[in-house]
Amino acid sequence: MKLTKLASVALLSAGVLSAAGAQADIAGVYAGTSLWQPSLSGSFKADSDSSANNSDLESTLGFDDSSATSLFIAIEHPLPLIPNIRIERTHLSETATTKQSGTFLGTNYSTNKKAKLDLSHTDWTAYYELLDGLGWMAFDVGVTLRNFDGEFKVDTKSLDLNAPVPLAYGKADFFIPATNFSVGALVNYLDIGGATVFDRRFYAAYESDFIIGAELGYRSFSLDLSDVDDIDADLSMSGFYAGATVHF
Repeated sequence: MKLTKLASVALLSAGVLSAAGAQADIAGVYAGTSLWQPSLSGSFKADSDSSANNSDLESTLGFDDSSATSLFIAIEHPLPLIPNIRIERTHLSETATTKQSGTFLGTNYSTNKKAKLDLSHTDWTAYYELLDGLGWMAFDVGVTLRNFDGEFKVDTKSLDLNAPVPLAYGKADFFIPATNFSVGALVNYLDIGGATVFDRRFYAAYESDFIIGAELGYRSFSLDLSDVDDIDADLSMSGFYAGATVHF
């Protein structure tokens, strides 16, 4: 099944959300960058290798901990019905050296061969603020189009993962009274057509009186694909991250 077929789901979701959108009272721009250090686990194989075992990330391919960087910008405004926009780029690419032999795309590989896992992606999110400044809470809901532009590679054989995936988007924040601190969560989710994507973050944030802020949290990203672009995969990446933010 092609991931591009899933993109039509995003159009329906966006239409439903626009009917009930609430917006910020004033315009604002948020931006930030973060460093995420996840542990990698799981396995993958080409669906065409029907008789081959999945290649385990750790014991077979030699992957261990990784390091990923993210950049985001969000633009909020008071215009009715028009959604706010958030764009985020995550660079998540790691290489390893195989520890055991196996098969990928019909070709046998031995030990000490190069393996690459690239799950880099760009998120394009349209969202509405259902709660904005109501007491000490804020709640956003929307839809994300996640465009993967990575690959699975072992030795000389590779499979591209390069297609948009629509995800539900939700973000909630609780602002601790009489302080500049808050806690929150951000979730993206999809479970349809042989693809399950679940990306969630839990964080504590601080925003100073001088535009800049900081965020410390935990991100967990899981990807389960069954015959999607000839890829079968069950992958999980989890770990702490730290970031800096600005708010105009």
